[in-house]
Amino acid sequence: MRRSIRLVSLVTAGLATSGGFIYGAHSWDPSDFGVVRIGRAVLTISGRAPPPASGSTHDLCVSSIFYLVFSQVHARSARRLLDLCCANRGTYIKLGQHLGALEYLLPPEYTSTLGVLHSRAPSTPLPDVLHIIQEELGKETSELFAQFEETPLGAASLAQVHRAVLRDGQTVAVKVQHPKVRKQSSRDIVIMEILLHMVQTVFPQFDFMWLVEEAKKNLPQELDFLTEGRNAEKMAHMVRKFPFLKIPHIHWDLSTERVLVMEYMEGGQANDLQYMKRNNIDVDQVSRALGQMYSEMIFVHGFVHCDPHPGNVLVRQSEGSRGPEIILLDHGLYQELTDNFRLNYCHLWQALLAADMAGVRRYSQRLGAGDLYPLFACMLTARSWDSVNRGIDRGPVSTEEAQEIRSNAAAYLPQISQLLASVPRQMLLLLKTNDLLRGIETALHTNASASSFLSMSRCCIRAVARHRRQTATSFWSYAHISISESLHLGQLQLYELLLWARTCWLRRWLTLLVHWISYSI
Repeated sequence: MRRSIRLVSLVTAGLATSGGFIYGAHSWDPSDFGVVRIGRAVLTISGRAPPPASGSTHDLCVSSIFYLVFSQVHARSARRLLDLCCANRGTYIKLGQHLGALEYLLPPEYTSTLGVLHSRAPSTPLPDVLHIIQEELGKETSELFAQFEETPLGAASLAQVHRAVLRDGQTVAVKVQHPKVRKQSSRDIVIMEILLHMVQTVFPQFDFMWLVEEAKKNLPQELDFLTEGRNAEKMAHMVRKFPFLKIPHIHWDLSTERVLVMEYMEGGQANDLQYMKRNNIDVDQVSRALGQMYSEMIFVHGFVHCDPHPGNVLVRQSEGSRGPEIILLDHGLYQELTDNFRLNYCHLWQALLAADMAGVRRYSQRLGAGDLYPLFACMLTARSWDSVNRGIDRGPVSTEEAQEIRSNAAAYLPQISQLLASVPRQMLLLLKTNDLLRGIETALHTNASASSFLSMSRCCIRAVARHRRQTATSFWSYAHISISESLHLGQLQLYELLLWARTCWLRRWLTLLVHWISYSI
């Protein structure tokens, strides 16, 4: 312990004195001054206590008290991290959002506390916003827009969005990057890397360097709004077969690396159950649509929108009541999957859906899970190991199982940390994406519906068959693969038809029963 305190003290002094050199003293805003930003980060990290190692107690009663105490420690540490993120803004909020999205991988004290960063990020004052627009587009805002709303529609870690009206009458959304985030981001990452090395030195069982590695790779892309615009157009082309999916059109003549002007689209957040009820939107259709489009992205195309938090996924009732439409926003963060990774991931999900434990082990280990493949399967599905063995499509998550999963997230944090450090980097954003989508399904009470598993199965069959056709060496082999694919898809179609028939029969029977009871009374 003395060694740890001494190390923390030395690093604190070293980082604080170097703050002016790393960040520079050109800005006298106390929130942005280098020593202040570094000081906050060091104090927050040095105040963190390690969670208990799994199996470190013997007596059940002592263990319960032990974890209760550490739950309080987690809660206090999470609040400190939230304060740090809000104070330092920018990159810190982005990493806080990432941690807050890992609902089934981290202790709930962190995810519930940091989750608010998705909707309550600090905003930039209007004069600074107008200055950036003039700097980027070369004209005053009044020359570009007939109207420009002063209050932002929303603020995120790297930018905020204002509604405006163009001179030709089109309503648009104007995304403007926060003024100092580009300059500060690379320096913030250097400090985070040093601090996480410090944590790993003191507590070797916790390896969170993957957070910094992901930030290094992804932040430059997210800070270039032209890349975001190209991602949006690429995704719109890829999933054009889904009429329910809407992606805003980009106004390229008014867009730069720091300003993005796009078509304005309205809708309620995808986790807003009351909004769905008010607008007569079928939540099962919403859940089914999300499952279809993300299965297509992941298993078929390998090009995945990796930030589907509720503020980026809006829902509205389509004209003519043809069902709900999904509006997908914020296309800055995408993950491109290699073919090898994508196919192993397809095979793994097929094994999980078939309760094929040998396949689960084989493909989990191919994806870097090693001997921790049971934990990996549980993290991926957000189900207990017993449910994975029985088959995750056999029934929804019970309250007891959900509680067990959350408890295990705290108990097995060292193993989870080890696993996240060993799997391919592509997996990290997929895990985050899975958790965000599960959060939406949980809010809508549609978790683990049969339609979601059917969508995944279809996409896995199509992806594997397409790869096998590409490597086929003869016409007969090609034909055999295509026939096999059609048969498997046909089986799924028949199964879905039987489910629909059973549901209709059950609904009709319940309706008759209710009428009979009402008549009897």
